[in-house]
Amino acid sequence: MSQDNNRKKISQFLPDDWGLLLSAFGAAYGVGFLTLFALPFLIGAAMSSLSISAVQAAFLGTGEFVGVMISSMVLAPFIAKFDRRRVVYFGVVIVFTVNVACIFINSYELMALLRPIAGIGTGLVMACGNATVANSKNPERFAAHMTVLTVALIFVVALIFSRLSELWGLAGIYAAMAVIVALMSLLFAKMPSHAISWESTSDSQNSTRGIISTVGLLTLAAFFVFSLRDTMVWGFLEQIGSEVGYSVAEVGNVLSAQAVVGIFGPIAASIIGSRFGLKLPLAVGIFVSGLVTYVVSQSSESQLMYTAAVMFMPGSYFFTLSYLTALAAELDDKGRIVAASGSALMAGIAIGPVVGGQLVDLSGGYKLVGWAIMLCLVFTFLFVLRPLSVANKEKPLQYA
Repeated sequence: MSQDNNRKKISQFLPDDWGLLLSAFGAAYGVGFLTLFALPFLIGAAMSSLSISAVQAAFLGTGEFVGVMISSMVLAPFIAKFDRRRVVYFGVVIVFTVNVACIFINSYELMALLRPIAGIGTGLVMACGNATVANSKNPERFAAHMTVLTVALIFVVALIFSRLSELWGLAGIYAAMAVIVALMSLLFAKMPSHAISWESTSDSQNSTRGIISTVGLLTLAAFFVFSLRDTMVWGFLEQIGSEVGYSVAEVGNVLSAQAVVGIFGPIAASIIGSRFGLKLPLAVGIFVSGLVTYVVSQSSESQLMYTAAVMFMPGSYFFTLSYLTALAAELDDKGRIVAASGSALMAGIAIGPVVGGQLVDLSGGYKLVGWAIMLCLVFTFLFVLRPLSVANKEKPLQYA
């Protein structure tokens, strides 16, 4: 009897459906966030391989993220009507083809034209992956399990891409991205073709609540400022690391170590699940992740501060993102709001490095970036208040 009880306790923390989990992770983060994870190394590699400025290198990423934002936003309102599996494979073909082409390209102008096309394919894949979260029985725990796998992927990217950047420059990074995209596509076989509802939604209010609603728009605004806050710093982690005395390979080691430490954030979210509802974990996550990002932005003169703060970035970020994603899934069980969350994230990601670079140029350092981070933290709180209120009324406090 005790063994059965122990199995039940353990099963509470394991995924209900591994196929659903892996397909959602592979699409939303394995393909959808791959360029973001590689961004600190892509910027440096692009500068050296193509002999371009930091601003030009940042715009390569910006163009791609804009493509992600546009395609995922266009698809999101109709995500319940399309065959997701076909859409996701179509997007993967686009991303893989462009990454392979970029291995052999040495022209900044041509690459600037191709990267947004890769972004369009990525956006299609990401929207399908995010919408799959709404197919889960427990979105809080499901999103947390996704982010556990994501932090493991960050470890691989940080460890491998820093070496490839030094050995083969930009071509090496794009080759690795093509390989990872191909591997992630193997996980999509179990992706549901259409939305699955766990309860009747014919008279459910959240099934009729789409993106263009007060809570939908506020939720997407929260995703936007949340990602803007982090990417103002994330794109320059390598540069800040260089200022405190690290080589590119050593920055890669630090980012790999941060993934190992950071995995405890989403693990905590998967254990907590919906035990305390959404409000408390999300509020704690927004505050802690914002504070960590602020400290990183102000650490350019202290190697110890930089290392310590960077260690906590992925854990606090993905703990918070788990609950933001769960909130979007709770508000609309057809997956439209959570599908659009990827485009809102990418909107922040697209302009984050550019905004961060401009603030660095204005202040001659990272002081203004720190103030902008704190402002984004406040706005994230403000934007989630109304959606949290609605979600809590519709889904009372649960105990997993």
